[in-house]
Amino acid sequence: MHIILLLFYGIFCGYVVVKIPFIRKSGIRPAIVQLLFGLHVATGWLHNAIAWRYYPGHGDIWDLFEKSFLYRHRLTSDFGLWASDNSTWTHITHNGIIYIQMFLNCLSFDNLYINTLLFALPVFLGNIALFRVFRRRFPNDPLTTFGVFLLPSVLFWTSCIHREGVLYMLLGFLLFNMNRLLTRGFRWKQTGYCLFCFALIAYFRSSFALTLLPAGYCWVLAENPKARRKLLLAGIIALALFSALILPILDLPGIIARQQQEFYVLEGHSRLPLPALTGTWTSLFQVLPAAIRNGAFEPLPGSGGQPIYLAFSLELLGIWAISLFSILRTIRNNRKPTVLTKEPILTPFGLFSLLLALTGMLIIGITVPFAGAIVRYRSIYLLFLLAPFLHSLRTLPFIQVINEWMSRYLLHRL
Repeated sequence: MHIILLLFYGIFCGYVVVKIPFIRKSGIRPAIVQLLFGLHVATGWLHNAIAWRYYPGHGDIWDLFEKSFLYRHRLTSDFGLWASDNSTWTHITHNGIIYIQMFLNCLSFDNLYINTLLFALPVFLGNIALFRVFRRRFPNDPLTTFGVFLLPSVLFWTSCIHREGVLYMLLGFLLFNMNRLLTRGFRWKQTGYCLFCFALIAYFRSSFALTLLPAGYCWVLAENPKARRKLLLAGIIALALFSALILPILDLPGIIARQQQEFYVLEGHSRLPLPALTGTWTSLFQVLPAAIRNGAFEPLPGSGGQPIYLAFSLELLGIWAISLFSILRTIRNNRKPTVLTKEPILTPFGLFSLLLALTGMLIIGITVPFAGAIVRYRSIYLLFLLAPFLHSLRTLPFIQVINEWMSRYLLHRL
C-alpha cells in the first residue's frame, strides 16, 4: 500500500514542479527542476536512513515522527493530556514539527518516507523563491545561485522534516517579497507576506528571526541611498527606545543564559568547551571567544563524535578558504592602478547575507555546546556566508567556464 502511494505522490509531485508558474519563472529548465527536486527528496530519505543508523535514539527526525502518533492519540482520546503538552509557548513552538507530521500522516497513512516526499514540495517552492532572489542579486553567476539547492549542508539539513526545512522555506518567501518591495516600491500585499513569513520564522525559531532584523535593516539602508538619513534616524530612535524602555525589562543576558542552559542539561557525544552564562552582561562578553570558535569553526576535522561530521568540517573549511581568498583578491585588485572597475566585495544584498551569517553563527556559538547541533543550526547560514564571496570570484577564468556551462545547460533566458 505504501509503495503504491509513494509512486502516486512521486509522479504527482514530479508533474507539479514543472507546471507551477512560480517555478517556471525561475528560468531553470524543466528537466533540471525535476532533477533538483528528486535530489532534494532522495537526500531527505538518505537523511532518515543515516539518522536511524548513526544518531542516538535515531535522532530528532524519528523521535518527532513517533511523537506524532502519541500526540494524535492524546488529541483524540485524552484532550486534557494533550492540552498539558501545549500549556506553554515553549511547548507550542517545539511541537510545531510534530503538528506537521500529524497532518502528513493523514496523507501518507503513517509513513515517514512518504511524509518526507510531501514535505519536500512546499520546501522546494521556498528554495525556488530564494533562487529567484539570488539570480537577481548575483546576476550572471549560476555557480553562486545554484548553491541554494546544492550546498551540502543546506541540502542535507533542509531535506528532512525538521525546523531547518521550514525556516529555509519561509526565508525564501520572505526575501523574495522583500526584494520586490525594494525593487518595485511599497506594496501592501508584499508587506503583508513579509510580516506573515517573519512571524512564522519567529514561531519556529525566535533566534533566527532575531538575526534577520539587523541584517534586513542594513540591506534596506544600503539599498536606499536617497532615504538613508531618514532610515538612519529611525534606526537610532528605535535603538534608543529599545535600550531605554524594553532592554531593562527584557533581561536579554538572562534570556540567552536560559537558552544555553536548555542545551547544557542535555547529554551528547559531541560536547564542546563553552563557559556557562550567569545571566549577566559580563559573562556574555567573556563567552565570546569560545562562542566565535564554536559557531564559526567547529567541528574541526576529526572532532564531533560522528564520521559524517568530517564531511561538514571539510565543507566549512572550504567555505572559509573561499571567503579568505576572495577578500585578499579584492584587496589586491583595489590596490592596482590598472584595474579600471573596482567593484565592492559586498553589494547591498551581499552585506545582508554576510551580516545574517555572522550574527547567526555567533548566537549559535553562544548558546549551543554540541558540535552536532551546531552543524544543523548553522547549515542555512553557510549559504549566506559563501554567496557574496563566491560571487566576487566570478571573473576568474575557470569560474567563467563553469558559469557559461551552467547557463547553457541548466537555464533558459528569462
